[in-house]
Amino acid sequence: MGQLYCESDGKTVRHEYEIDRIWKLSDELESIEIDIEDIVGLDSVTWFNDSNQATIRSIAHHAKRIMDCDLTYPPILTEDNRVFDGMHRIAKHLMLDKKKIVVKKFLKNPEPDRVIYL
Repeated sequence: MGQLYCESDGKTVRHEYEIDRIWKLSDELESIEIDIEDIVGLDSVTWFNDSNQATIRSIAHHAKRIMDCDLTYPPILTEDNRVFDGMHRIAKHLMLDKKKIVVKKFLKNPEPDRVIYL
């Protein structure tokens, strides 16, 4: 299994999306420019949690991914502006003090690959 995007209500259900499939589906989407501040999650903890804490090493790992990311690939957003894929590219735009960003956005989210009942 490759990379996953997961969203959950935290109590009863989790939806899992295979990022490889999201990339294929996004090929049909139009690239659009939006205000970077419209992206949901910019002030959320996304890469770290209790089992993957924000150590110097883990922060350096993400900093390298941000520095090395290719901005020619637009981030892919859900219908409500959450990030399916591309948070490192978004972080790089923020570091470059960009106010706008070109993204691919689903008007209606695809069905998840898996629904897991908690």
